[in-house]
Amino acid sequence: MATAKIQEIEQTDKAGLFTICFEGSDETEFEKFIMRFKDDAERKQDLQVILNAIQKMLSASGFLERYFRPEGKMSDHVVALPIERGKLRLYCLRM
Repeated sequence: MATAKIQEIEQTDKAGLFTICFEGSDETEFEKFIMRFKDDAERKQDLQVILNAIQKMLSASGFLERYFRPEGKMSDHVVALPIERGKLRLYCLRM
């Protein structure tokens, strides 16, 4: 099993955004997600919707439950962005 560490991306008065980085990798999983889709013409707009939602939650409202689509069991806290339909999803653990 790979070892990972939690890294802070951004902390505001409203919320904190964290990601993981696996041992031996120079990039976090969030960075890999952005890099993978930022130049993809078909998914670039979906990526921008996700990034805009994250920025809004960081600056204005916090990571409220209503902004996420439930994906797993209630007890595992797995959710996804965006809540509306799209071809791209960012899976999250909301705590």
